[in-house]
Amino acid sequence: MTKSIFAINEDIKKTSKTVLDSIQAGDTVKIVLKLKETNPDKKSKGSKTQTIQGLVLARKHNKELGASITIRNIVDSVGVEWILPLYTSDIIKVDILKSSKVRRAKLYYIRKKSVKETKAKLRKETKKVVEESKRAEKEDVPEIEEAVEEVKE
Repeated sequence: MTKSIFAINEDIKKTSKTVLDSIQAGDTVKIVLKLKETNPDKKSKGSKTQTIQGLVLARKHNKELGASITIRNIVDSVGVEWILPLYTSDIIKVDILKSSKVRRAKLYYIRKKSVKETKAKLRKETKKVVEESKRAEKEDVPEIEEAVEEVKE
């Protein structure tokens, strides 16, 4: 029975694309997935495709059958991560958009870095809003004083 399991594993690895074997941490990838779609009525079933693009933070269990990758992307100022198994029939297409040379196997430190960068951007934006509101208050003060004088008369 053990031999048949190994034979199945080898068949799956042979049919998989060679692009999957070359994905490393630091690569920017674009993956097209096939998702099963069901309605709440459960009358009609179908499938749709979803495109995921982002930076590969880690690759786990290198070339085993259960290998997976962690992809991170920032969507609407929020970090989103996907953990995808590599050798699955749900992956339709894989493109490596950019390959970077990194010195770490796992790039988990990028999570904190991106948070700091977004916080810095938010601080700059809030400072701008506060400065604009102060300017508006200074400009409105003479108008208010004139209105008070008119009411007194």
